[in-house]
Amino acid sequence: MNSILKSVLFIFAFCFMFLSCTKDDATNLSLTKQAVALKVGQSDTLKVTISYTGDQAKVPVTITVSDNEIASAEFLAIPDETSPGNSSFSRTIVIKALSSGSASVVIHAGTQNITCPTTITQTTLVLNQSVVLNYGMAIETSDNNVFVMYFFPEAFQLDREGGTFAGKGQFIHFESFFPATNTSLPAGTFSEDANGAVNTFLPGDYYVENGQSYPYGTYIETIDKNQVTYTLVKSGKYTVKNEGLSYFIEGDLVTETDEIVHFSYTGDITVDDKAEKPEVVTPQFSKGDLFYVGDYYNMGFSNTFFAYIETSNVDINSNTLDGEVLILQVNTHDYCTTSIPSGTYKVLTQSQYENFAVSPFTLVPGNFHLYRGESVTGGCWYYDTNSRKRLISGNVEVTYESNRYVVKYSLYDRIGSLVTGSFNGTLNFKSLMSSAPAKVKSELSNECNPVLLPSLEKSQSTNFGRIHESYLRPMGMN
Repeated sequence: MNSILKSVLFIFAFCFMFLSCTKDDATNLSLTKQAVALKVGQSDTLKVTISYTGDQAKVPVTITVSDNEIASAEFLAIPDETSPGNSSFSRTIVIKALSSGSASVVIHAGTQNITCPTTITQTTLVLNQSVVLNYGMAIETSDNNVFVMYFFPEAFQLDREGGTFAGKGQFIHFESFFPATNTSLPAGTFSEDANGAVNTFLPGDYYVENGQSYPYGTYIETIDKNQVTYTLVKSGKYTVKNEGLSYFIEGDLVTETDEIVHFSYTGDITVDDKAEKPEVVTPQFSKGDLFYVGDYYNMGFSNTFFAYIETSNVDINSNTLDGEVLILQVNTHDYCTTSIPSGTYKVLTQSQYENFAVSPFTLVPGNFHLYRGESVTGGCWYYDTNSRKRLISGNVEVTYESNRYVVKYSLYDRIGSLVTGSFNGTLNFKSLMSSAPAKVKSELSNECNPVLLPSLEKSQSTNFGRIHESYLRPMGMN
C-alpha cells in the first residue's frame, strides 16, 4: 500500500514539475508570403502567425530590416488575431519600398525568427526627345499659360510635320502651368497642383466622352504590342535647368499605384506656339431677349437684368446653338424693373465683382461660380457655334426709347480679343420675379443661362479638362 501511494505521489510530483516548467516562448512562425517584390514608393502587407506555449503576453514580437534605406517594416496597429485554442496569434506587417535593392525583413518572436526576402526595383525613364506645345490660357479657370509636354525615349520615331509618332516603350505627358508672359520653358522646380497654380503641373485624371475614357493632365503612356495603356501621375516634383535651348530635366513622379518613377530628360527644347491669338469679332445681331431678376445679389441698391442679343438663326429654346449670342449681365438702379435705362455701363473689375460692388450702370464680368454644388457660368459672355469668350473688361452704351434699344458694345476677353458692334431693335422682356425668391436663380438657369448651349458646356468644361491636342497621333506601333 505504501509503495502504491509512493508511486502516485511520484507521478503527481513529476507532472507538477513538468507543467510548472512550461516555457513562455514561440514554437513556430509562418508567413503568408515567402517573399515580397515592390516598386519604389509602394507598400505591401503580409501576416505572420506565431504558435507559442505559455503566456502570449510574455512572447515579444519585433521586426528588424537589414537595410533601413531600402525598406521599412512595421506592425499594423490592429488587434492580434488569436486561434480558437489560444495556441497561436497573428500580426499584420506593412513593408514599404524606399529605394532599389534587396533587404531582409526579419520577424522575431521569443527565441524564434523568420525572414521575408524583399526586393525593391525602380522604374527609371531616360528620355531625350521632346514635343512642347504652348496652348496659352487654354483653360478658362486659370490665367496661366498651359504647356503640354511630351518627353520620349530615343526608341521612338517622331514625325513633327505629320504630327505622328511610332515606337515601343514609355513616355511622359505633362500638362504644366507657367506665367502668361512665358513663351519658353522656364527653369525651376515644379510640383503638382490640382488648381492650375503657376509653376505647377496638373495631376492626371480621366474625362469621359461618348462613353469612352480619355486621360488628361499628367500621365505615363505605355505602348507595347500595338496596345496603349495609361498610368496617371498623382503627385511628384521635377527640376528644370537650361542653357539656351539645351535642357536637363529630372524628377520623381508618384503614380496612381503609389509607384515612384524617376525620369530624366537631356536635349534641346523648342516650344511650338499653339496659343489662341486675339481677334476682333463683329457679330450681326438682329434680335434679343431681356430677363429681369431683381436684386440678384441681395445688396439692396441695384437690380439685375440678363440681356441675350442674338443673330437671326438662334432659337433660345433650343438645346443647341446655331449662330451667335452675346450675354450681358446688367446692373441698374433698384427702381428699374421693366427696361434697361440709357447710359454707359462698364464691366466691373475682378476685385469689384468679388466684393459684390454691383452698383448701377455696371456689367458683371464673365465668371465661374458654384451653384448647388456645380460650377456654372455667369456675367458677360460671347458664344458662337464652336467657341465662347469670357468677357472681363470694356463698355456698353445703351440708348432706350419707345421700347427700342440701341446697344453699342466693345468688350474684351482675357487674351485681348474684342467683341464689338451695335444692336438696334427690341428685346423680348420677361420678368422672373413672379417666382418665389428662392427659385429665382434656379429659374434663371432654366430660362436664360447657358443651359441653352449644352453642347458648348460639355465640350468646354468649366473645370480643368483635356486640352484638345491635335499634334500627336500614334501610327505604326510595334
